[in-house]
Amino acid sequence: MPLVDLKDIAGAMRLPALTCAFSPKRRQELALIAGEEDFELADALIDPTVIRPPRLRVGLGSFINAGVVIGGGCAFGEGVLINRSASIGHHTVLGDYVSIGPGAVLSGNVRIGQGSVIGAGAVIQSGIRIGEGALISAGSLVRKHVEDGALVAGNPAKVLPFRARQSSLDLTGGE
Repeated sequence: MPLVDLKDIAGAMRLPALTCAFSPKRRQELALIAGEEDFELADALIDPTVIRPPRLRVGLGSFINAGVVIGGGCAFGEGVLINRSASIGHHTVLGDYVSIGPGAVLSGNVRIGQGSVIGAGAVIQSGIRIGEGALISAGSLVRKHVEDGALVAGNPAKVLPFRARQSSLDLTGGE
């Protein structure tokens, strides 16, 4: 499906934008396009069923889905996506454009670098640091720190060979 060229909606009211895509890179690209066309990121969208502390720092354009549980002292960057029924432990920090899959468990004091993806049902033990752009496969148990750009999978999780690919987003609006 081709993208709508935001320039084609001249005169339209510029309401705050919320970029919707699971891929962190794609969400970031869409936010940049929206910004170039004078859209601002919307405030975070948090489902009313989310259990969260009274003071939670969540960046613009973030979305927290139904059934998520968040501990105290957490801070989330811009464009973060947390899918249903994930559990985010106390003092966890999520960088910009992080994606957390359904049912993932991040124990306390976890740090996830910008643009990383945590797969469905993955478990990240307390005090672990995940680098920028890392991919944690679904169902993995992460007990050691993960470097930038690494792909890890398994129980216990191990680093796998991985080569990053360019985004499939066609910025020209073509197919």
